[in-house]
Amino acid sequence: MSSATNPFQGLLDEAQTQLDQALAQASRMQEALAAISGLATSKDHMVSATVNAKGAVTELKFNTTRYRSMAPAELSAVLVDTIGKAQQEVSAKMEEILGPITPEALEIGDVTSNHPELAEMLEAFGRGDLPGQQS
Repeated sequence: MSSATNPFQGLLDEAQTQLDQALAQASRMQEALAAISGLATSKDHMVSATVNAKGAVTELKFNTTRYRSMAPAELSAVLVDTIGKAQQEVSAKMEEILGPITPEALEIGDVTSNHPELAEMLEAFGRGDLPGQQS
């Protein structure tokens, strides 16, 4: 049946085009989310930390040997602070990517920090593991 004989074909074609565009955008976002990492360096440049999209530490790099003479509590504080800054960078990048499709009043970090299941869902989206996503 041609679009001349089917008055709904134009609407169906338009809906399909919008769906195709939405799927393409979701695919681009998925790739961008999967590639996110955050890097931070301590104030004294002694250590750098890299975290992935999940906030997990993927690299710690000691740029000096100063850590050898630090008290354990001092070293711990530097590491926690530096890793936290790298995680904040990841969060900011996620918000930048997801911002265009997120309601204005909704902050991704606020939502996922108190709801680990949402954070897991976003991570699964980034990996392409949600039902219906093609690998």
